[in-house]
Amino acid sequence: MKKMIRIVEIAWVVVAALSLVELFRLWPNFDQRFWIFLGCLAVAIFMFFVRRKQRIKMEERQGNQD
Repeated sequence: MKKMIRIVEIAWVVVAALSLVELFRLWPNFDQRFWIFLGCLAVAIFMFFVRRKQRIKMEERQGNQD
């Protein structure tokens, strides 16, 4: 389970990186896709920190049980 949460955490970093690349590519013209990728970037960063905090709490709980 710990490994799966870590993989999802890394997946959110990848989504954020791809969104950031697309934002730089779409920078000259602020069309609808620019704002969609900006929203994806914000969600990906938020979800990364949520999953990270969740993984750390789970590791602490498992450490206390041993």
